[in-house]
Amino acid sequence: MNASDHDALARLIAALPPAPRGWVRAAQELPAARRGIDDIVERAAEDAAYRKRVVADLESALADVGIAPTPPVLSELRERFRLL
Repeated sequence: MNASDHDALARLIAALPPAPRGWVRAAQELPAARRGIDDIVERAAEDAAYRKRVVADLESALADVGIAPTPPVLSELRERFRLL
């Protein structure tokens, strides 16, 4: 890419409408949610009693690590537990 390509690309990006607020919020929250999910799954893999409690109440497990139990987060956690 040369400088004019970069300029053209910058103009095209600038012409786009802003991302929806929900998308921006999700992108900001995603890294922390993934770390929390990773922590829950890692602990559950090592501790059968904890795993049993988490599977019985995913929402509480997420709340314990400060993550809102949104449908996408719950879906990700359920999928991760299927792989254990």
